[in-house]
Amino acid sequence: MLKLFFVIFANFHRAPYIVPKMRYMADHPQKYSEAERYDMMRHCIDLMNKSGKITTEAYGLENLPETGGYIMYPNHQGKYDLLGIITTHDKVLSFVMDKQKSHTMLVREFVDLVQAKRLEKDNPRQGLTIINEVAKDVKNGKRYVLFPRVAISSIIRIKCRILKQEALRLH
Repeated sequence: MLKLFFVIFANFHRAPYIVPKMRYMADHPQKYSEAERYDMMRHCIDLMNKSGKITTEAYGLENLPETGGYIMYPNHQGKYDLLGIITTHDKVLSFVMDKQKSHTMLVREFVDLVQAKRLEKDNPRQGLTIINEVAKDVKNGKRYVLFPRVAISSIIRIKCRILKQEALRLH
């Protein structure tokens, strides 16, 4: 946690330039390609890694498909997991994130840059819509990172609500 505060403090002088630039790129996706926006996000992450003296090593990249879409499921969700995946992943990818956590400074810009999906945990309809959108995007060749805690908990809630509704109809 101390390292996180150190990285924030060390990059505080960059915020007045980088955050508005990221916001502009996210608000004008027709001007900037998906790859340009992804590169901007990777550039920001690289600056944070260098100032925090953080190095990331990736193993198993050769096991990822060269073409087509796929979903990666990390084994847990920490503060650095997604940033580490993006740092080591050259191809454009997006992610699914909890809507409440996605509205903080810098996170909002990252989410909007790669057009990530915001998942409301308490809304099963919206959860099914997001899951269907991700499935359609993956069929069209897009890559996603889906954290188990967000995805599995929302899917379980959706199925439980559907089962409760069906059980009430039977009586």
